[in-house]
Amino acid sequence: MKAQKKLSIVLILLIIILISIISFVGIFYQNKNEMDNVVPDYKLGADLSGYRRIVLVVDDDDEENTEDVLNYDNYVKSANIIKERLRSMKVQDFTVRCDETTGQIEITIPEDTQTEYILADITQKGKFEIQNNSNKEVLMNNDDIKSTDVKVQQSSYNTSYYQIYMDINFNGKGAKKFKNITAEYQNTVTNDTSTNYIAGTSTANSTSTNETVNETTNEASNETSEESTEETDDTIEVGLYIDGTEMMSTSFDEVIDNGVMSLTLGSATSTESRDILKYQAESLAAILENDPMPIQYSITGNLYISSPIEQSTINILIIVGICIAIVMFIVAIVTYKLNGLAISICSVGFIALYLLILRYTNVIITLEGIFSIGLVFVINYLFNIMILNRLQKNIEKTFSKAITKFSLSMIPMLILAVVCCFSSWMSLFSFGMILFWGLVTSIVYNVLLTRIFLKCINSRK
Repeated sequence: MKAQKKLSIVLILLIIILISIISFVGIFYQNKNEMDNVVPDYKLGADLSGYRRIVLVVDDDDEENTEDVLNYDNYVKSANIIKERLRSMKVQDFTVRCDETTGQIEITIPEDTQTEYILADITQKGKFEIQNNSNKEVLMNNDDIKSTDVKVQQSSYNTSYYQIYMDINFNGKGAKKFKNITAEYQNTVTNDTSTNYIAGTSTANSTSTNETVNETTNEASNETSEESTEETDDTIEVGLYIDGTEMMSTSFDEVIDNGVMSLTLGSATSTESRDILKYQAESLAAILENDPMPIQYSITGNLYISSPIEQSTINILIIVGICIAIVMFIVAIVTYKLNGLAISICSVGFIALYLLILRYTNVIITLEGIFSIGLVFVINYLFNIMILNRLQKNIEKTFSKAITKFSLSMIPMLILAVVCCFSSWMSLFSFGMILFWGLVTSIVYNVLLTRIFLKCINSRK
């Protein structure tokens, strides 16, 4: 029995060490000439990482921006469409403000790897059309689209080769139209249906974005050759257009009656180029999923604003927090001896697991969120001290009473956390989400690991 207890103690210690290494250090692998971390980075809010401020104004040179179009309703509608596009691209911690008199729109978004691709398409009106290439008849438009779905498929033969696809799902009316189109525009010889168009060809940044796409495509498609096809004079094709720019031309070799149009948007041979193509595909999907903007805008302001909190200040806060935690651990060890040491070791494992959960749940960490992390650590520490004060020979009974009392006392805190999670204010949302995950993790971690560790420690006395 003693050997089993010793083995349990060693196993728990190894689990805590492993979790701590993964959380505090990471898991690295070699990607070409660089070492990449498998563990995702923390998502920081604008108050910690800085943000991009973009100003959009009505494009006076656009012929479609007539006096009938430039009105209050269309200004507000354009701002709302931009909001929906950003939500579709899963952008968090953004703001969109509209001057309802002039139509000027001010946008703030976090500064990250996706920012440039958002900027490349933010001014697109997003007018989607499928046209008959011979007579330019509009066969389908945005009203026929229900949703889109971007997919990344990894090759089973080459794990470093990826294909990026997008499914355009049509609504009931659109599905019938699309079925008729695939029946009418059929040929025995067709063009390659994969498209060279990737989202990012807006008037605001078309040159730089196209260069990026070309570089990525060249890198990603070294092993593929462009198919050459011959067309007969009577080939009938349809074209896919966004804002009058042709995405691709194609015909069909069978009738498609499931209401889904699948497009191949590109291929990649590295995780970096895969992510770039995926970002661009998601940007295109966000445009297609939402209504076209009634007004054409242009970018007049594009400014990066750094965080008002310097990195040195954040480092000082972290160091102060670590020092306070060490003092708390010393107090526990001096007061409760071996049990205090066990609680301290478990607390290190808890904070490591907690931070790991915050990474994988993509919680936005703001300054208020950092305060919430500290609050969760203190709550977990006090919970452990409460257990030590009640510690008896029957560890199971002690834990059962402590968990019950802790859970009841945390109900108001959990309610506060849940309420904050529904807030549209990012600082409050971050505080609530981090507090919620912390309380849940504390209960589960202590029941599954701390309880067993204390039981093994005390059974050896």
